[in-house]
Parts: sequence; C-alpha cells; structure tokens
Amino acid sequence: MEYYFFMPRLALALVGTVLLGCHPASAGMVSSNVDTSSTILAIFAHPDDELAVSPLLARYAREGVDVYLVIATDGRKGVREHAGIPAGDQLAARRAEEARCACRELGIHEPILLGLADGSLASADTLRLLHQAIARLLEEIQPDVILTWGPDGGYGHPDHRMVSNVVTEVYQRGMENLAGSLYYAATPTEGFANLPAASTFVGQWLSRGLHPTAKRYLPVRIAYADENLEAAHTSYKCHMSQYTEEEIDEIFALLRHVQAGTVYLRPWFGDETMRTDLFD
Repeated sequence: MEYYFFMPRLALALVGTVLLGCHPASAGMVSSNVDTSSTILAIFAHPDDELAVSPLLARYAREGVDVYLVIATDGRKGVREHAGIPAGDQLAARRAEEARCACRELGIHEPILLGLADGSLASADTLRLLHQAIARLLEEIQPDVILTWGPDGGYGHPDHRMVSNVVTEVYQRGMENLAGSLYYAATPTEGFANLPAASTFVGQWLSRGLHPTAKRYLPVRIAYADENLEAAHTSYKCHMSQYTEEEIDEIFALLRHVQAGTVYLRPWFGDETMRTDLFD
C-alpha cells in the first residue's frame, strides 16, 4: 500500500510501507509492553525537528513498531553559512534528502514530506492545506500514538506552534476514534540545572529561547538505552546543511545531560498519570 496526497501547491511524498532497517531488541534494551503491530506518527514542522524525540523513535523502531515522521515544511529558509546553500529550491531539495537519510539511520519509514513553504504555516491558505493533510494522514495511517510539539513549539517558532495547534485541532474533533493517544514533546525545565560549560555554539543555541516545561507536567517518561541515543546522534549527522559535525556533537552532549536517558512527554488533555511506556 502506498499513500499519495494531491492538493493545490502541494504534492506529498510517497510513503513506503516497508519499514526500513528495523532491528530486533538487543541485550540491554529498555523493556516494553509494545504490540509490534503498533504505529507511531510523529508530526513536526521542519527537517531536523525530530531531535527531542529521536531516541524514542529509534527505540520503538527497533522493537518492531511502525514509525512514521511527518515534516510539514520544506525548510527552504534554513540558511547556514558553513553549508553555502542559498535559500530556495536547492536548499529545500537538500533538506528533503537529509530527512530521508535521518529516517534511514533511525530505522523508521521514509519521511512524509508535506512540502509546505518554510515560515508559511500561519498564513490562511497554507494553514488550510496543513489541516487537510494532517486529517488525511490520521485517517489513512490510523496511528496508535501521535507525537508533536506542545503549545510552546519547542522554542516558540511560529511554524512549530501551528503544527501543534493543527494536530490538536484535528485530533480533538473526534479523530481519537481513528487514532490513539496524542502526546506533546517537551524538555524538562529541571534538565537545564547544573549545565556543563557550554560552547559558543550551544550557548547561542540556548539563547534562542527554549521553552521548557516543569517535570510535574510531564508524566509520560520514556526511557531509552544508549544505543538509541547513538542511533539518534548518527541520524542527526544527516542534517549537515544545518549544523557542522562538531555542533551536532555539542547538541547531543547537551541532550544527554538534559534528558538523562528519558524522553519526556505529556498527554494533550492534561492527564497526569505516570507512565513509562507509550502503549500502557
């Protein structure tokens, strides 16, 4: 089975249903109650936005879960001097290939690229297309778990906030009958205590205004093994148009400190029941 979506100014990428590179759980893998017929649908704004949940995606893929990553925009405005790629079609094409590379390294399905213009999600026309695309995806895939940004958008980016808003809107209109649980990804405020000395790059990265969430509001805590973090680290090195290899290493040193082996989530409806597995 293959998925195609055709809309004005929008042609969604082919979604293959053969899971790429899934591996059986290995020694030391965190235990899970997962049903291997389960499906996770992670929905974010830009290629490389999967960072906060990438160890989780790697973990469940290796346990046999079907994992899909949806990327709303084409990332055409994400210009970095070191890459030497101007804004526009060339950068969008590069970032699409980087997203495919990252998904291969995580062991998940090829990304579902909606191809909407970077920075455009708050416009009325693009918002309508985003809404239609997400509704269609939930109907077609019927995931057991949906992951997306919380209302904070990670660090407040308007595209991030709009993805969270639209996913929530579509879900709460009754799509829970087709889709399972909806969780917001977040970074715990407490994780930023006692940070090691930051490099200039990480210091600038943090100064962009990350919007963390207090742990007491993040009752869904999914542990992951070092091998999952390493898979995520390797996958992030696909995004070389956005970061140098040194910068990526610094980001993951920070992630290791802030997460300490756990991805923190919260249910969209504010349920504070403590959980250690997405499929409990």
